This record gives sequence, structure tokens and C-alpha cells, in this order.
Amino acid sequence: MTEHAVAIAGGGPTGLTLAGELALAGVDVAIVERRASQYLAGSRAGGLHSHTIEVLDQRGIADRFLSEGQMAQVAAFAGTPLDISDFPTRHPYGLGLWQNHIKRILAGRADELGCRSIANVK
Repeated sequence: MTEHAVAIAGGGPTGLTLAGELALAGVDVAIVERRASQYLAGSRAGGLHSHTIEVLDQRGIADRFLSEGQMAQVAAFAGTPLDISDFPTRHPYGLGLWQNHIKRILAGRADELGCRSIANVK
């Protein structure tokens, strides 16, 4: 078995994002995932909020998500839609994008940065 400085348990959006950030800092990272692929029957999430898009933009990867998602005004309070188009941000909208796509994009970035993925671990 190969040794790594950090092993991340789980290849979901959080684990994949953490792997990418650690790799950018020069840390040798392995992602350990019990699933054999990024495919997930159904979905646990259907998009990204404005602030998340801002963070992805700061990392230089927002375009990867924006090119695949559907921009939408998604904010609401008690069922009443709220217009966030005048918020002081470059991204005053939400982005409709299924979690499978989000994970695929983040996994691609982690792979580009040299993170090793160890799948199908039980």
C-alpha cells in the first residue's frame, strides 16, 4: 500500500474540494471512496448558491460549473421568491446543477492536481 501525507475519507463535494485545496498547497493526498464511480442514483443536491460560486471563482474554476449549469434566481423566504440580482457580487444568482455533475467536475480538478483516488474501498 502506498503512503500519502493525507487520506480523505469520501469523494463527495467536500472531500473532493478539500483534496484539491491540499494539493494546491503541495500536500500528497489520496481520496478513499467506497463507490466505484462518481455516479450516484438520484441526487442529494441540485445546485450551487451565489456565495459558493464566488468561492469557486476565487479558485479559478467557476467557469467549469457555469458552462454546465442553469443560472436561476433561487432565493426565497417562506415560499416568497427573493430577487438577488442586485446583490453586491459578480454572481447574483444560483446555479442549477445536479450533484453528479458537481462531483465529476471536482474529481477532474483533483485528478489534474495529482490527487490519487482509491475507489471501491469497504
